[in-house]
Amino acid sequence: MKKLSEVKNISKEELAEKKRMRKGAIIFILIVAVMFPVIWFGLDWLATEYPLSQTTITVNGKERLLKFSEKKRGYNGSHSIGNRGSNSTGDYESGVAHHGYFLELVDSVTKTSINKLKFSSPVHEIQETPKMYVSANGSIWIVSTSRSNREEESGFILKFTIKNDVVVQEDYELKGNYEIHDMEGNKVMLTKDNEFYQGCAPIIGCIYLDLETEKIE
Repeated sequence: MKKLSEVKNISKEELAEKKRMRKGAIIFILIVAVMFPVIWFGLDWLATEYPLSQTTITVNGKERLLKFSEKKRGYNGSHSIGNRGSNSTGDYESGVAHHGYFLELVDSVTKTSINKLKFSSPVHEIQETPKMYVSANGSIWIVSTSRSNREEESGFILKFTIKNDVVVQEDYELKGNYEIHDMEGNKVMLTKDNEFYQGCAPIIGCIYLDLETEKIE
């Protein structure tokens, strides 16, 4: 039988080893916690902001330039800005990582930036380059379409307004089981319940969201 002193020594050694292991685990977690944001912000710094579209608007009687752009890292030579396959969290087969969109309000005279809002894609994988539309009442719409009916490859619609020269994102939800397929002017072409999209023929007709009235026709 082991002596009592030997058992105590073993217990002390085991306790010391456990303390060393816990200390090592804590140090590792702290390193990961510090390095992850450093790496992400480093990649964000390396990403490039690309212009997508711009338009002149009037805000409180003053002419402003509204710019819409995307910040991304990497590119695919077979696609243009806002490639199909770019995504909101990291690189996929297209080699494009989405780092965010921007709506920027610029003074038309001095060309200086008044306000700039950054926002992210609400879908994991961006299917088509989003388009910007400004309605008569001043609402700003960002619309990304999709040719697919699959939930994981859906488009999106975002709504913004300008209040006191500040771009503000509004709560907006396309109610109903609709898929977003195309956009013509103020009309966003839809299908419902996973129906096949066949365009908007004069005889057959189509379902669409009117961005001026915000009604589905």
